[in-house]
Amino acid sequence: MEDNRDVVVGVGLKPNDVYTPFSWSTGNLVRWVISFVLCLIFYDVYKGSQEVISSVQGGESILAVMALLALFILFALLVFPYLRMRAKFRKSPAMTMMWLYTFTATGIRIQSDDATSDCKWSLFLRAWESPSVFVFSLTTHGAIYVPKRCFASSNDVARLRELIRNNMPGKWRLRRD
Repeated sequence: MEDNRDVVVGVGLKPNDVYTPFSWSTGNLVRWVISFVLCLIFYDVYKGSQEVISSVQGGESILAVMALLALFILFALLVFPYLRMRAKFRKSPAMTMMWLYTFTATGIRIQSDDATSDCKWSLFLRAWESPSVFVFSLTTHGAIYVPKRCFASSNDVARLRELIRNNMPGKWRLRRD
């Protein structure tokens, strides 16, 4: 027998729902690998040229600048994306307001105090699921985030997976559990 019930989820987003620097994801893995490689490069340059730079007048300040540059690059790669996300939440009231998502066989109804939108499944480029959130991509830089903590039950999560599989063929990456 086919399940025809809708899934209704009330969502109040938090910055950690959208981005966490220590979560296991491809983007974070790339950031950490790049940071590690840059640290190795800076360390190699430092060790290889320490004597030469120290022998020059003011060489210690050059080494200090190199160390500060390394720290700045690490900060920019690892911490800046998280701080940027927190700033978006602070500056945009729409990011923090309550949204009601109703997932049906025909699409997604999005409601808030300010707006209501009925979106067909074909509007979304793709959907994917992480251990803590469902993401529905509208553009390359815009998406709808639906945290799993907001679902009433695990049956609702399973039903949403079923709706995504049925209505977005080939445009999803979902978990098996």
